[in-house]
This record gives sequence, C-alpha cells and structure tokens, in this order.
Amino acid sequence: MNSFKMALRNIGKSKKDYSVYFLTLILGVAIFYMFNSLDGQGAMKSISRSTNQAVKMLVGAIEGVSVMVAIVMGLLIVYANNFLIKRRKNEFGLYMLLGMGKRKVSRILIAETGLVGIISFVSGAALGIFGSQFFSIIVAGMFDLDLTAYRFTFSPAAFLKTAVNFGVIFIAVLVFNTLTVSRYKLIDLLQAGKKEEKNIFKNRWIPAVVFVLAAGFLTFADIRICFFPDRLSRNEFIVCVLGGAAAVFALFFSMAGFIFDILGRFKRFYYKKLNFFVIRQFCRNLNSSSLSMALICLMLFFSLVIFSTGFSLRTFVNARVGNGGTPVDVSLRYEGRKASEVFRENGIEMSKLFRDYTEIPLMKCPGVITLGSLLGDHLEEGKENFRMADWDYPQSVISVSDYNLLQDRYGRKRVKLRGNEYLLVCDFAIYSQYADKALADGNPIIIQGKEYLPAEEKCRDEFVLMSGFGANGSCVILPDEAFEMNPDAFEPYAFILAGNYVTTDKAESYDFDDEVKRGLGTDPEGTGAEMGPAMVTTRNEVRDSGIGNTVMVVFLVLYIGVIFVISAAAILALKVLSDGVESVERYRILDRMGVSLNLQKKTLFTQILLNFALPLIVALIQTLFGLGFVRDALKAFGLINMGWGIAFALVVMLILYGGYFVTTYMNGKRIVLSR
Repeated sequence: MNSFKMALRNIGKSKKDYSVYFLTLILGVAIFYMFNSLDGQGAMKSISRSTNQAVKMLVGAIEGVSVMVAIVMGLLIVYANNFLIKRRKNEFGLYMLLGMGKRKVSRILIAETGLVGIISFVSGAALGIFGSQFFSIIVAGMFDLDLTAYRFTFSPAAFLKTAVNFGVIFIAVLVFNTLTVSRYKLIDLLQAGKKEEKNIFKNRWIPAVVFVLAAGFLTFADIRICFFPDRLSRNEFIVCVLGGAAAVFALFFSMAGFIFDILGRFKRFYYKKLNFFVIRQFCRNLNSSSLSMALICLMLFFSLVIFSTGFSLRTFVNARVGNGGTPVDVSLRYEGRKASEVFRENGIEMSKLFRDYTEIPLMKCPGVITLGSLLGDHLEEGKENFRMADWDYPQSVISVSDYNLLQDRYGRKRVKLRGNEYLLVCDFAIYSQYADKALADGNPIIIQGKEYLPAEEKCRDEFVLMSGFGANGSCVILPDEAFEMNPDAFEPYAFILAGNYVTTDKAESYDFDDEVKRGLGTDPEGTGAEMGPAMVTTRNEVRDSGIGNTVMVVFLVLYIGVIFVISAAAILALKVLSDGVESVERYRILDRMGVSLNLQKKTLFTQILLNFALPLIVALIQTLFGLGFVRDALKAFGLINMGWGIAFALVVMLILYGGYFVTTYMNGKRIVLSR
C-alpha cells in the first residue's frame, strides 16, 4: 500500500481524533477569508463617500491585524500537531517495528498533513465564502446601505491571501512533522503511553509560598490599577501589568502542588466516591501544563477585555449619534462675521439652500471667563492632568435668549436664568469632570463687580456646535441683562448657524453638504474640522463617521477576540485530549475495580470541566479589575455604562469556549472510555 492510500485510510479511521483540529482549521480559514473579503463584498458598492473612507480605514486595519492572526494560527496549528503525533506514537512505533523506515513514516505523515490541510482549507473557504454573504448583510445594516442591487460575491484577493497564508503555515507544519518523527526512537514510541509526569516541586511548602506570593502581588496590582489609576505613574503601571502577567504564570505554576496538599487534608471530601481520582488527575494535568494554562488564562482575559470594551464603545457611539446628536442637517461656526453674509456674497441664496435656520453670535469675555476660571479651586487638579492646556484661553459666552433660539432649532427645552445666575454647557467629559466640582462649590463669575452664581450644580450635557461625539468645549450662558449692563466687557468673535436643507432626500443631501462648504470657501472633501474662519459639521458626516468608527471597533474586536478565544480553547482542548491518552490505562483500572461506566463518565466530565473552568475563572476575576481601569479611563470621554458590552462579550465567549468544551468531552469520552 502506498503512502497516499495509507494516509487516506488513517484519516478515515482517525477522523474523530482530528475533530478539534478540523474545527480549529476550518474556523480559522473561514474567519480569515470573511474579514479580508470585506472590501470586495457586494454591500460595499453602495456606500457613500464619507463612509467609503471609514471602510478603507477598516480594510487597512484588518490587513495589519491579519499578520498577527496568521502568526497566532500558525503557532496554534503547530501546537495541534504535537497532540496528533503524541496520540499516535504507539501506531508509528508499530509501523517501525514491522520494518517500516522513518522516511516511509514521514511520507505517510506528510501525506496525512497535506490531505488534512486541503480538506480543512476547502471546507473553511466554502464556509467563509458563504458566511461572507451574511457578513455583507450585517455590514449593510451597520452602514445603512441599500441592498436592492445585492449579488452573490466572491473575493479573489481575499481567497488568494487566505491560500498563501495557510499554505505557508502548512509547509511549516510539514517540515516540523518530518523533523519530529526523525528524532523519535523506537523504544520511545512504543512506551509513549507509560511515561508519568514528573512533579515539579519536591518540597510541599514551596508551591504554597509561591502561590501566596503570586496571589498577593496579583491582588496588589489589580487593586492599584482598578481603584487608584490616577495615582499610578507610567512606570508603575508597566510594573503592575508585566508583574501581574508573571504572577499569573507563577499562580498556575504552583497551583498543582498547592491544591493537592490542601484538598488532601479534607478526608471526607477527598475519599468520597472518585474525588481522590479526579483531584490527582487534575493536579497531574495541571502540573504538566501550568504554562499552557497561564497562557490560556491571559488570552481569555485579553479577549474578554477587548470584547467588552469594543461592544461598549459601539453602544456608546450609537447612543451619542442617535440620541439627539444630529438634530439638524448642518451646524457651522464662522469667525468674524455671519455665515449667511458669506453665502450671499458667493451667490448662494439662503432660501434655496435652507428650509429653516438659526444664526446667533458667540461672545467672549477676555481675562474674566477663561478655561481656567471656570474650574475655581479645582484648577490645580486640572493642570496636573492636562499640563499642555492653555488655561487663560477665553471661553465662549452666549446670551440666554440667543441660546434658547438654538435650543428651539435643536428641539431641546428652553432654559431660564435669574439675573445673577449663569449656566455652563459642556459635553466634553474630560473637562466637565473638573468643572462639575467647581459648580458644586458655587464657583462665581464676577463681571465688572457683579457676581453670577451657578444655576445648576453640573454642566449641561449639551452642545452648541453639532458633533455627536462629546467634543464641544465649555460655553457659558448668561442673562441678557449681563450684556446690556456691561457691553464693553464682551467681544463678538464668531457666529453659529444651524439649519435644515430644503431637500429631504438623503442622497441629495450630500450634494448640499458640498454646496455649503463651497459657499464658505472650505474643502468639500473635508471632514468638518478644517482650520480657518469656517468649521462645518453635517448630519451625514457625524452619522457616517459614527457608524464607520463603530463598525471598525466591532469588526476588529470580533476578529482579534474570536481568534484569541479559538486559540485558547483549542490549545486547552488539545492538551486535555493529549493527557486523556495517558489516562486510558488508569480508567481501565477503575473498570476492573467495578466502577460503573456512568460514574466514570461523570468523573471524566468533572476532570475536563475543571481544566476548562480554572483558566476561565481566573481570567474573569482579572477582567473585572481590568475593566474597572478601562471604565475609569473611558469615563473621561463620557462612557460610563459597560453592562451591555460585558454581557455580550460573555455570551460570545461562552458560545465559543463552551463549544470546544463539549467537543473535547465527546472526544475524551471516546478516547478514554472506549472498550
């Protein structure tokens, strides 16, 4: 029988052994193709100009991330081969005992690896091609695209990129397998199942001390990062992060001896049913795979953090854009004069451009109402955190009557002020966190001897110039009397115009956006943040930019997170199954002792569950502290509630991780308990 036929027969006989391997390869190929085919999907043909820029940025980011994904998948596939070879050492030993040379065994293994690679790639590519069609529909929904002209699409570029990357990976695997088999001795292959794992620790006190020290440092680092991030210097933060990662490795490294020693003292529990057997098996596996467990824990932690953060950002951005973030078609600021005058000078009639609009002046009170004066006694706190800020910069001032005109245009409630009150409007959370403290203290504004006190104890989370992302600085609202009594204290410096176009057609509104920018002398291809007398922000730009940023975050989070979860779960599954091969004889002894098959199944289930649960539990604990730090960091940008993001991350994690657990148990039961 030639090598190819023998390899084909072996794959048929061992297809269940290859199930985790096949699952990982197929998912890897499918995900790689789906994300890299994004720009070639049918839904992308109907995107708007500004959204197109977001898609281009997303495609560029995915290309960069794909390099890391290819490396991770390559290492994972090489690791998976270790399990397959270990599973079949006795088989290879019998081949050599029957007179087959190492070269012949290597050829069989090369043929098997090649066939597995081809089958996995074809299956994964087919899944990716069909999956990308559903992916296209999801993309269209996120970008609000028209799917009436949608057609089934295939991306040759993504297919070629996937084929090249996985081709290189499998060539590396073939070389690795050939070198591995060439180093084996016949005696090692025949006695592969009889080798016991050596205990790392000779002294039982050493693991206890290492465990306590690792747990202590990890707790210290978690508390410092989660509850006192503002007191951490950059170097201290790096020490906590790197030291915490090292502590996780030390924790798992010492846990095997520590758990066995502690649980062994509880005699009733230890000798109940097969608990002693489960504990010994679990500690033996943990003893040999502590580094793998720690790596899996860190990968799960990383996945949970980026999943939770990414989905929370998506919810936050969508809420900011959709919840009153774009009440008009366009809002703009023009310095020095009215924008309406500039339009007319450039031959644009306002009635042909706007259905309705409001234009109000922006004032400033130099030396009195500044960025720093509004913080009162909390100015020094602001200076410590933002040393580059110009704290003497004059802040915008608007009369309450003018502000109410803008409120009417934006569809918001009017405000009322007494003659000695002021209102601070700011949706820029980085600044408002300090301004709120000053307002709560009753920080006054004194204009030519008259004192004005805060009307509210917090900044109003509203904007003057439409942005949708909480990027407006503070603006002070004063009673009309303040301007009438002190005309010399204020200087007009700009005008705000907010309005709606005469058209209600979405496609046509993009042409109106260009017309507005041309009429003001700005770049129609710009994003609304141009320097100069005019700053233009349109509803289309805010929404497209918000959608684009949301999609980029979600897709990158899914891409990286899913790959890391699959990698962690696959490594753990393969390790558990590899250890299961060595447990066959132990379970046979239980069988000879009269232990029922059902009890053996429960024992194996508990053993595998412990292996999957331990790194996940440690990762979840670390994630709680890690997300506390992330939440505190993002609070400055207005993101507070991460509940939905965390819940969605857990669902995705449990589906992927749980799927590998079920697959591992089913295969482990067949390997260990087969009669």
